[in-house]
Amino acid sequence: MPGGPFTILPLQKGRFFMNSREREQEALKWQDRARRDLRVAKMLFYDKEPEFDLACYLSQQCAEKSLKALLIRLGIRFAYKHDLDYLVGLLPPEDQEKFYNTRLEWLSGWVTEGRYPGDAAGATREDAQRAIEIAEAIYNNVSKALRSE
Repeated sequence: MPGGPFTILPLQKGRFFMNSREREQEALKWQDRARRDLRVAKMLFYDKEPEFDLACYLSQQCAEKSLKALLIRLGIRFAYKHDLDYLVGLLPPEDQEKFYNTRLEWLSGWVTEGRYPGDAAGATREDAQRAIEIAEAIYNNVSKALRSE
């Protein structure tokens, strides 16, 4: 099911019907998927035949899954969207501050540009490097937040 159970659970003041322990466990699953996406993005970047488009796509996926992990941990319901700005906008203000100046909109664009052929030129080495750096910063911020919750 797209988005998993977190997009369809009943709301109680905008939050999940899930206890803290269940949210913690589920958030860690999402963060592990984000870690794996980042790992493969780096592999594609450093390969002898690099795949920069896919590295950008997987970097976007890492950032998206990390942000969703944090939302799950906090018990905040989200719609099934790939828009990183939207996901950050759901966070409490003190958590949103951690993601300012991270070029979320630019990274969000790779969810389609990185997967499908189109009119735009493919990703460059610089694009892929920037995408990986942004994703890694988001991943690290979320990992830190999940440890401190």
